[in-house]
Amino acid sequence: MKKNIICIYLLSMSVILSSCDKYLDIQPVGTVVPSTESDFRALLTSGYQAFPDHKAFLNLRTDELVLNEESTDLSSIKDIYIWNDQNPGPTTRSYAWLTFYKSIFYANHIIAEAEEKVGNSDGISQIRAEAYLMRAYSHFELLNSYAPSYNPATAASDKGVPISIKIDLEQKFVPASVEQVYQQILADIAAASSLIKVTDSPTNVKYRFSKRAIHAFEARMRLYRGEWQLAMDAAEKALEINANLEDLTKGSSLLPSNFESVEMIQSWENTGNSVVRNSTFISDELLGLYNVGGDLRFDRYFQNTDKDNPRYVSLKGGDNQFNVTFRNGELYLIVAEASLRLNNKTKAIDYLNRLLKNRLTPGYLAAHTTVLAGMTDAQLQSEIMDERARELALEGLRWDDLKRTDRRQVVHKFFGQDYILNQNDPRYVIRYPKEAVEKNPDL
Repeated sequence: MKKNIICIYLLSMSVILSSCDKYLDIQPVGTVVPSTESDFRALLTSGYQAFPDHKAFLNLRTDELVLNEESTDLSSIKDIYIWNDQNPGPTTRSYAWLTFYKSIFYANHIIAEAEEKVGNSDGISQIRAEAYLMRAYSHFELLNSYAPSYNPATAASDKGVPISIKIDLEQKFVPASVEQVYQQILADIAAASSLIKVTDSPTNVKYRFSKRAIHAFEARMRLYRGEWQLAMDAAEKALEINANLEDLTKGSSLLPSNFESVEMIQSWENTGNSVVRNSTFISDELLGLYNVGGDLRFDRYFQNTDKDNPRYVSLKGGDNQFNVTFRNGELYLIVAEASLRLNNKTKAIDYLNRLLKNRLTPGYLAAHTTVLAGMTDAQLQSEIMDERARELALEGLRWDDLKRTDRRQVVHKFFGQDYILNQNDPRYVIRYPKEAVEKNPDL
């Protein structure tokens, strides 16, 4: 009998719940068979904890970072940086795979058992809704790494990832098509939408899914699928609940990506892993996108560590206060991009300016607004993508943006040698991890 990708030694029907840090605001509960609402909440929290910090490592593959050749962690990340997926060194950090399915396993157990064991209450409905969203988002992130970008003409035949929606130790996990995975994601979002009770998670549990997070998740997903009207509609629904932005022009002490920020929707994913943050500098390509004097984000996002030979590092990671999955800044950019794609240039510029008035000095904003108004549609589309790079720098979305748009050439220098990710390079789709293939020949 074949064993498969999900190595279910992770959990049996008894669940080991490890201690959570202060940020997750929950205490260790030991080993239990979930039978109460609090047990299932603790089980779901373990699912949140298990989710990987994969986006921090995806940042290494983009044009945002330069590898510090003196880093003590060089052996674990250099092959990621040079896109050596074919034959990485033995100490190279593996791409996330099992950890996604571990979170899915927690979610599946809750979906299957919570209502039956505890009954139907608002608390259980909320927990089940979050479990559906955890399962949907895990499959979505698996697709973003290991499958081609959505193409309606080929999605039904494009190879996706295995779908896991039940607890069955004997089932085979064979990759489904991209379209099949998306249909499962959409079904899970619909199920969650009918159950969700919390409109906006309070700050101390901002890692949890909420109604705002559902809309933000759908907005991003629809954007990636090229469904512009649906993307804009979902983003605007989230902004109807809360449209606040951190105003850097008034000296806000918080970065927009801080979990206490007024614009934070869901502060869950560790996109600024300390290994990556401490082993890299900001690339000239990214730094060059900012107006140093007029863009207030430059000094808030980056810090120069060498006056004689400027080398900037990120100020947006290394601490779980900067965990971020969704925030309002991204939603304004989704509305801007979708509006332009729908030939509404006026609305696209309006939403850009709503964001930028909180990010640029008044003088630079006035000049930039004039420039935006004079752009052609093609120039404005390019500007929106540059603005995504500026606003969402190092938040784990750049790889997705490169992949879903022009799949441009990226060059990384490493010990004097150029390593090139060519335009439309097959390596824009990451290989399944070697250990996953070894455990499951069906991959």
